Amino acid sequence: MKFRTANHHVWRPRRSVLCIAIGLLLAGQAAAALAQDAAPSTNATVNLIRLMVKKGLITQGEADGLIKQADDEALQAQKAAATAGPADGAQPGDVRAVYVPQNVRNEIREQVKQEVIAQAKSEHWAAPDALPEWLDRISWYGDVRVRDESWYYSRKNSPDFINYAALNQNGPYDINSITQGVAPPILNSTQNRLNMLRMQAHIGIKVKLGDTVTAGVRIGSGNDNNPVSTTQTLGGGLVKKNLWLDQAWVRWQPSQYYSVTAGRMPTPFLQTDLIFSPELNFDGVIGHGEFPVTDDLKGFVTAGAIPIQYTSNNAPTQAFGNQKYGAGDKWMWATQLGFTWKFAEDAQWRAALAYYFFNRMQGQLSAPCALYTGINYCSTDNTVPDYMQWGNTVFLLRDIVPSTSSPTNYAQPQFVGLSYNYHVADLVNKVDFKVGETPIELQAEYERNMAYHMRAAFDRYPNGLGVPVNNYLGSSTPGGNGPYKSGPVGWLLRGIIGTPQPMALNEWNIALGYKYLQPDATLDGLTDQNFHLGGTNAKGFILTADYGIAQRTWLSARYFGAKQVYGPPFTLDVVQFEISTKF
Repeated sequence: MKFRTANHHVWRPRRSVLCIAIGLLLAGQAAAALAQDAAPSTNATVNLIRLMVKKGLITQGEADGLIKQADDEALQAQKAAATAGPADGAQPGDVRAVYVPQNVRNEIREQVKQEVIAQAKSEHWAAPDALPEWLDRISWYGDVRVRDESWYYSRKNSPDFINYAALNQNGPYDINSITQGVAPPILNSTQNRLNMLRMQAHIGIKVKLGDTVTAGVRIGSGNDNNPVSTTQTLGGGLVKKNLWLDQAWVRWQPSQYYSVTAGRMPTPFLQTDLIFSPELNFDGVIGHGEFPVTDDLKGFVTAGAIPIQYTSNNAPTQAFGNQKYGAGDKWMWATQLGFTWKFAEDAQWRAALAYYFFNRMQGQLSAPCALYTGINYCSTDNTVPDYMQWGNTVFLLRDIVPSTSSPTNYAQPQFVGLSYNYHVADLVNKVDFKVGETPIELQAEYERNMAYHMRAAFDRYPNGLGVPVNNYLGSSTPGGNGPYKSGPVGWLLRGIIGTPQPMALNEWNIALGYKYLQPDATLDGLTDQNFHLGGTNAKGFILTADYGIAQRTWLSARYFGAKQVYGPPFTLDVVQFEISTKF
């Protein structure tokens, strides 16, 4: 920073001038402080430096150096003036005064003030009790949402949907008991749920550990440890609510163009809410790179390894060494290639092609399993999914050998496994532009499970074993009374008018979309719980609106109208009213 006076000499503030500027900022206290000194100097600069020593802004050693520097500069100025002699008609002894306009003086004072404050903050010498440097590397953030939510079921819905996720979670379930009138877990499909108060809360911290390393930790609410939602239902006897470790990650970014993140992290992919829930976080290791092509066109690639499920090291607990489960770990290997193109002043197009390879998700029929002998496991129990919602085609995993003592009436405790693998190819597009001053975003996404072959659910095993027990056209009971029906395709279209994320008073948006997911288009366990209460085999409209009522606070209204793609009727409308805030 530099200024020129009327005689064009360049003035460069050094540490002494910065100190003088601080003294000017303390001018309101200077008179009282100097009045207490025994022998104030006739030099104002010296007095201000002494005052700064007294207040602990600089040390005595630093003050002595500054005073000496000021004396040396004053002596040099006197010698220069004596050598130059009078100019412009001035007589010896005249004092030349250069007029500096008030607005220029104000500007100089303000710029010096800002520079001094900035230097004081960076060097932590502006006050004796300045905050430690490490606090500058930490930032906090969070959000709180409170929601009124209602579920409306059609009167035409079928009443007998088996809850296979609950069957696995609480199982195994003895299917032989069905003949005795004991039903398996059944989904509610007829009774409305009105005016549930629910909430979400998150608080997180980011720490910059150096020029290239950042870490983050976030905790969040949630009814349970499911991966796709942090929604907590209020009530329940007014008991305290749960907190979960929602994120914990470390990112190494040696360049502005690429980074590697490890741990549990927010989604690294360009996506909508078609395949993955917006609240889904990813475990694993993710690499991301960006490649500028022109000023307006940038390519990017994201790739990673995400563990989905590990086989327990000691399972089955009753099995001996060679009967323990081998390595059957399930992973998602992901690669996404895309670009961002700013094709106009207020318009850009983002697009990406991804391949999500879910390894070993398909269940395996067990070897003949003689449970009647007293063992409590079969050879492929480890292929049961850790978490599922509903929609994917499933089959009974255990090939149970009839009891020798009762070959026609014996216990058949069962788990279910997924009938297919999931190798999902996905193309997502987002176009942002403005009409006048109003932002608009258009979203389009199409995905297909490349591992889906319908007949594989019937041809893998002989003698009718391993056939699907759900997704039959006419009935939801095992075996059904109509043809089996599924599919590998999903797509979404959505338009958003207004500010996508209102963060100020009177900011708003309205969005309308349509989502379509066939039963085996993707893993049902990772989808959004708001639409059809999660899972696949669902289609319908999504209408939302947001309006900012204060800084970082907004109201939301959402409607999710969905019904089954295939199978017996199951129509469900979800209505939400919400107040949200971010900090």
